[in-house]
Amino acid sequence: MAVTKINISIVICTFNRAVSLRKTLVALGGASVRPGWELEVLIVDNASTDETAKTVQGMTLKNAKIQYVYEPVKGLGYARNAGLVKARGEIIVFTDDDVEVSPDWLDELVTPLANRSCEAVTGRITLAPGLLRPWMTRMHKVWLASSDDFELHEGSRELIGANMGFRRSVLERVPAIDPELGAGRLGTTEETLFGWQLAEAGFKIQYVPTARVVHHLDPSRLLHRHWLGDAVKRGRSQAYLRYHWEHDDIQMPRLARLLYWTKLKLRSRLQPPPPDDGEGCPLWEMSYVANMAMCNQFCLERQRPRNYSRRGFVKRPQPEAGLAQAVSGGRLART
Repeated sequence: MAVTKINISIVICTFNRAVSLRKTLVALGGASVRPGWELEVLIVDNASTDETAKTVQGMTLKNAKIQYVYEPVKGLGYARNAGLVKARGEIIVFTDDDVEVSPDWLDELVTPLANRSCEAVTGRITLAPGLLRPWMTRMHKVWLASSDDFELHEGSRELIGANMGFRRSVLERVPAIDPELGAGRLGTTEETLFGWQLAEAGFKIQYVPTARVVHHLDPSRLLHRHWLGDAVKRGRSQAYLRYHWEHDDIQMPRLARLLYWTKLKLRSRLQPPPPDDGEGCPLWEMSYVANMAMCNQFCLERQRPRNYSRRGFVKRPQPEAGLAQAVSGGRLART
């Protein structure tokens, strides 16, 4: 049987996670690679201030070449796009700096792309066992990027940044990831929008549950204050998607925010949530906070021209002043 030759680029964007990044790379070095598959690993350092550069320079993998890329502009979208620019593979894969890939992960994830049965894939993400809690609902796990409880199916348009891949050819239609979204900027959903755009462009996205990674997130993400911070990020990002990409509207957003705030205060009196340093967060509190943030951000976004034609693939150039106004007070540090 003839050996199929294919070049694959794995992109890992990182920010101040040198210790977990090293563990990710060790696991990646144990992943099986088919004969004929040429593999490069690009580590995109998004202006880290820890030992990230030294860690990468001291690592070697038996199955791949490692390339260090420095992206000084903070924001996960900028880091992802820097990876796209440097990647040379005909298949591009993204994973995160705090996951452990299974030995057959790459084989399972890339095979549908190599066989051209689809143009994009997303794999399974499982929370590390030590992070699971009895109070966690399906929604809590989804917010932690676990796809064990995520309804992915044939014809899905969802991509999850910790475990996704696509053929380079899709970039001819959808050329970049929106840098206004994602960690370090509005907070989330940069890969969500990219997946929606791919689906809108007619590309097939396939869920591959056998391509498994284990997510070893920082336990601080289980604290009440983090859930509220995450809710704010999700609300802001949702406002961006609704206004710029879906061309949707929120009627009287200031009044809507006041109503959500009132409901939040009343229910908090009846059902006091955990303290900021306690674990967990009730779903109703997450929902109210997210909707308040969405209404606030929508008021800012609607002062700008829309960044896309309705459900468009290419972002329009925007004046820097408008962008600065939209993200002022809303640029969040990555957690």
